[in-house]
Amino acid sequence: MGIPLAEDSGMRKYLMNCLIVGVIGSAAAVAHHGTSVTYQTDKTITLTGSVTEFSFSYPHPQLYFDVKDADGNVQHWGSEFAPTPLMMKQMNVGWARDTIKTGDTITITCNPHRVPGSTACLAKELIVNGKKLTVGPGRPQATGKE
Repeated sequence: MGIPLAEDSGMRKYLMNCLIVGVIGSAAAVAHHGTSVTYQTDKTITLTGSVTEFSFSYPHPQLYFDVKDADGNVQHWGSEFAPTPLMMKQMNVGWARDTIKTGDTITITCNPHRVPGSTACLAKELIVNGKKLTVGPGRPQATGKE
């Protein structure tokens, strides 16, 4: 004799849910990455430009902007923020998806990409229309008394 159908169905659901949770958890662990692999975390650059697009989404918010060089040529740049939207909410950064708009003027200090000539960076400091926005957790100030 076998297990009654109702119990079998419940057991199948339970096992399927365990499988789904395991797969999703494994995918998240494999998908997570470190910024030191992609960006030069020991260097920063500062750029001023005009926002073309802002996406406050997962896995990390993305900011796209145009920068003019000394000759007036436009370069299209992209930057990501290290914290996720949920992390930013938990850090109480005080801004959200509608804080940055197309056409806003920004000054961004960021870690450049490791690929030479790349126009992508990791945001460290951001000023939008003259207002400094917090983009991540604060770092303790060095006191020199150590």
